[in-house]
Amino acid sequence: MLRQCRWAALRRPGDGSAKQMMTILACIADDHNAWLIMLAALVCVAGSWATVRLFNRAAATRSTEKAAWLLLTATVTGAAIWCTHFVAMLGYDPGTPIGFDPVLTIISLLVAMAGAYLGFLIAALELRFAPIVGGLVVGLAIVVMHYTGMMGYRVQGLVSWDMNYLVASIIVSCGFSAAALQMLRADRGKASTYGGTALLVLAIVGLHFTGMTAFRVEPMLVDGAFSNPAALRALAIAVAGVALVIVAAGLASNMIDDHARARAADALTNMSSGLVMVSAQERITLYNRRAAEIFGLEQANMALEMKLGDFLGLIGSRAGWEPSRIRRVLNNHRVWFAKDTTTRVEQEFEDGRVVAVVCRPLPEGGAILTYEDMTEAREGQKRIAHMAYHDTLTGLANRRLFSETLATAMGPDGLALLMIDLDRFKAVNDKFGHNLGDEVLVQAAARLKALARPNSTAFRLGGDEFAIILEGEVEAARGLAHDIVAAMTAPFAIGPHIARIGCSVGIASTLAEEDPSTMQQRADLALYKAKNQGRGRVETYRDGMMEEAAERQFFEEELIHAVERGQLELYYQPLFALPGRRLKGFEALIRWNHPDRGLISPADFIPIAEACGAIERIGAWIIDEACRQVGNWPRDLYVSINVSPIQMRSPAILTQIHQALESYGLSPRQVEIEITETAMVDNSEQIAATLAGFRALGIRVAIDDFGTGYSSLAHLREFKVDRIKIDRSFVGTVGHDASADAVVRAVMGIARELSIETTAEGIETEQQLEALVKLGCGTAQGYLLGRPMTSERAGHLLEAAPSNILAFRLEANSGT
Repeated sequence: MLRQCRWAALRRPGDGSAKQMMTILACIADDHNAWLIMLAALVCVAGSWATVRLFNRAAATRSTEKAAWLLLTATVTGAAIWCTHFVAMLGYDPGTPIGFDPVLTIISLLVAMAGAYLGFLIAALELRFAPIVGGLVVGLAIVVMHYTGMMGYRVQGLVSWDMNYLVASIIVSCGFSAAALQMLRADRGKASTYGGTALLVLAIVGLHFTGMTAFRVEPMLVDGAFSNPAALRALAIAVAGVALVIVAAGLASNMIDDHARARAADALTNMSSGLVMVSAQERITLYNRRAAEIFGLEQANMALEMKLGDFLGLIGSRAGWEPSRIRRVLNNHRVWFAKDTTTRVEQEFEDGRVVAVVCRPLPEGGAILTYEDMTEAREGQKRIAHMAYHDTLTGLANRRLFSETLATAMGPDGLALLMIDLDRFKAVNDKFGHNLGDEVLVQAAARLKALARPNSTAFRLGGDEFAIILEGEVEAARGLAHDIVAAMTAPFAIGPHIARIGCSVGIASTLAEEDPSTMQQRADLALYKAKNQGRGRVETYRDGMMEEAAERQFFEEELIHAVERGQLELYYQPLFALPGRRLKGFEALIRWNHPDRGLISPADFIPIAEACGAIERIGAWIIDEACRQVGNWPRDLYVSINVSPIQMRSPAILTQIHQALESYGLSPRQVEIEITETAMVDNSEQIAATLAGFRALGIRVAIDDFGTGYSSLAHLREFKVDRIKIDRSFVGTVGHDASADAVVRAVMGIARELSIETTAEGIETEQQLEALVKLGCGTAQGYLLGRPMTSERAGHLLEAAPSNILAFRLEANSGT
């Protein structure tokens, strides 16, 4: 008799799907062991759940590990299909002895695993229909496994198949498998996990029992036992082993998932940024503690499934926002969610906090919001920006901000630029040290701030250079400049010391837009003019200063090469002892014989040489050339050499003079150094050290132009000079001006008391000479006695009248 699931045998053509379903259920109920069927179902559910967990893990992997995860998924899937099949087959009762072909049984397992791997590999691709195609392949793998296993199923009887149920089993397997993978790829939430598991169970179980309904057996009685108990036991053991694999894989996947979740939770909790995940329905599905902390919210106020609007409302309420503003913020979020790109904005709160908000839209809707507290970073940036534009010592705006302000401040309302340079600051800095010198700069900056107008900005350009930009009140610039000079003249209290400096100010102004560099150049020219005309002065730029600057630049460029080109010459003006008018020596006077400009006076180029740094080289040449020349003259004559204050501040001058004396075999008494009174004021300690070095060498020192600068008896006492030279401004009126006579007489008296020699310069008449003799002057020079002459002419005159001093005087006076 033909053996089939009993209800299948009753099916008639034309029966509906309900009747077919009843046939399948009858097959399960009548021809299967209920306990084994439940075991098979349990194995199938466990295996499907493990498959879904592993596939989700594999799909989320974006590295080379994906293939390994897919292989593990396929192994568990194949084992679940195979185990479900054979547990169910062990519970099937065909009414005749049974057996299993071991080779086909093993092949069926491998087929299930290989087919599942291929299907999952396809489904994991980022293509539109990849999940459906992959699901169909997995469904076919279930079909092939089942019917390969049935080929290895040995039964004592004739086997036949109902093609309707066979085709239906294939459709069930492929349909449910495709639906399962499509659901898993669309979403990896809990709902899709449970739904995908259920669909995969239906694919495996539906295929099996629909296929078994198609299976027909006509029992045949054969002598001897057909079934092999040992083979059945082996199959049972194999099934149990595979079931253990499924259970182990499920546990492993659960452990891996729990570990990953724990790591993700730790990472989420310990993130420095706040994170909130929002669904397409604007519900919070994930958040961390930091998100609440950043906005100062209580943890209890936040919860999963909370509306985004409620979350933003909490933030707005704490920040004091109006409801309308909260609505605008919510609408902004909705706009960000609809974008295809990441949005980043910064929200500054009234309490000074700055929070960066980054919105990354999700493909399925909603977004991931991250929040970062940028308050410290922005404050740091502000500090850095302030440091970039302000002087760290004084707090004033620096040169960079000065340049930018000057470039943007030009306008029709007018602009005045005040360039300020502190006087005698270097001497203070050298005397008291850099720390106290910095304190002077800080106090000077404070005085500038106090004087600044509302429409003005004070700057420190570097060193002791300052500037003020005054907008819109050009006529007030000069008054402000004089206020600054007065403020800087007041003493500076620095620790236990009192420092006195001062300042010079140059002003440039305009009522029209001009080039900033031109404006600054004009102010610098005015400042240069103020410093050259004495300290504590205010000068305003005037027409012609630019041309003077161009002339000065020409001199500077030419002076650099004047020595090496041999353009410098020394002229010598004779010095006579009074009253006998005996020749005592010469004063060396430098001249610049320029090829285009002719003979240039030292009054025109020496200040420029001092300003541009060429004076030290020129001064060294003067010392060497004067000593060389005096070496050719009688040894009772000396040469007087003028030395710049800049040379006096350099220790190199002592070495230069010492080498010149040795090189030309001179006695120290053949050289006399002349310095001005102003040179003694600047850096007096260094000047004193240099003068002490001169005395150690045996060289005499004279103060030139005495009475015109900072005349002080303290200078005579402190520096122990050997000679005082009375300026021509007094000599020119001596004998005619009682006050001039009184000054000269007083100087002579002081000099006699201090055993200091005197020299009168600029004598042009016999009457002046006679008056000076009566007043007791010891040495004289001037056009009356002899004009400056070249070294060659002085040498010729000395050879012609070496002992006839009067003849020399007459010849010298007639020369040019």
